[in-house]
Amino acid sequence: MCSPRLTIDSCKPACGWKSNLRQSGATGQLTICGKDDKPLSAAEADRQASSCSATAGNGFLCSAYQPRPVSETLSYGFAITDGIENCCKCFELQWIDGPASGKKVQVQVINEGGNTENNSRQFILLTPGGGVGPNDKGCSTQFGYDWGKQYGGVEKAEHCVILPDSLQGGCYWRWNWAKGDINGWNVEYTQIQCPEQLTSISGCRA
Repeated sequence: MCSPRLTIDSCKPACGWKSNLRQSGATGQLTICGKDDKPLSAAEADRQASSCSATAGNGFLCSAYQPRPVSETLSYGFAITDGIENCCKCFELQWIDGPASGKKVQVQVINEGGNTENNSRQFILLTPGGGVGPNDKGCSTQFGYDWGKQYGGVEKAEHCVILPDSLQGGCYWRWNWAKGDINGWNVEYTQIQCPEQLTSISGCRA
């Protein structure tokens, strides 16, 4: 059991380098976008430094990596979790409390972060308007805009309009599908086979 958090920072994720994918045993090349939000070629995606690095490369997180509902009780999305060996693996998270209790989200891991304590894994769901976290350079470089609080993001659905048009759908997902802030609600999770709906966006498989 764990309590997922929300964030999206527009930085090139750790799984975007082939050397990291080799450590995880994943195949393919994680899709990375340039500043224009258009996918880079596989070679360029691997070569480009992160937009959040000191060298300010042209490696950005694509806007396609945002949550989307499939039904009233199931959504697809992407996540961060601890351990580079988890690159491109998929997990199903089911909320056991909070307004989203009983609902599930199937996520593919595309970045490393969070922690694992007492055999409980932390997941950070990539959610526009969920806060940019410690790496605020990527979003401001790519889009500008007001992103809400650095930690926590926008405070209600009405504030999603301050985000770029291409990211507002993922912001509304938090409030309209999950019915609230999500941070702190507990989930149970299990590893699953990745849905084609996720791998077709990411370009990688574990």
